[in-house]
Amino acid sequence: MKKKARSLFIPILLMVTGGILSAQCVPDTANCVDTGDPGQFCPLNLPKAGLNVLYDEVVTVIPPGSYEILETVLTILYIEIDSVKNIPPGISYFPNAEVLYPDTAYCIQLTGTPTQTGEYPLRIYISATVDVLGNPTRAQVVDTTSIVVTVVEVLGVNPNQATAFQVFQNAPNPFSDLTHLAYFTPREDRIVLKVYNLLGVLIHQESKIVPMGEHYFEFDGSGLQSGTYFYKAESSKAYFTGKLIKSR
Repeated sequence: MKKKARSLFIPILLMVTGGILSAQCVPDTANCVDTGDPGQFCPLNLPKAGLNVLYDEVVTVIPPGSYEILETVLTILYIEIDSVKNIPPGISYFPNAEVLYPDTAYCIQLTGTPTQTGEYPLRIYISATVDVLGNPTRAQVVDTTSIVVTVVEVLGVNPNQATAFQVFQNAPNPFSDLTHLAYFTPREDRIVLKVYNLLGVLIHQESKIVPMGEHYFEFDGSGLQSGTYFYKAESSKAYFTGKLIKSR
């Protein structure tokens, strides 16, 4: 199976920022299988990231076993990630292994709070150890990929779920004083916000009767100690829970 040189790097582009750390994610081997292309990367479409909104995704990767250069097919022994450039500020990438072997499923935890909008085509610096006439040979390659991470100012309503109650991650998060929790309701409804501490004690509650559309709660946490809190946003039909992170 021929592997084009440029395609070698597409499945592994979502790996690191700076040093490589281990992630605790689990590869999705049920939905991500090697289809015979140059490696495999799942899901094929990354969701957009929202400005100042916590982003947390898991990506499954199956590295390729070979690639073609100058009409010669070389066997890949293993791949190491040196660095990834042009990553959205505030987002980091953590693979669950430092060395990736061909035809084996790995995963990457993609997490952080982006601080700047824009489109970010990633540039990957990798070291591939290949078999050249029976000798392991290491070479560094730079790839300019067509894969782009997009950070938008407002995520907005998912058009496929516009008939359902939705709650979006609060922004900013972490926050020091004020944070906004946006939501969408498909009908006039009473929306309730409850905030709890780590012991499960209710520390804040408010409600609004709002018409159909997008709205938000402005939560004032200036009097809280730094740490993690939990919220529950509830309509008459459904509810969502999430984390509020209070910084100093």
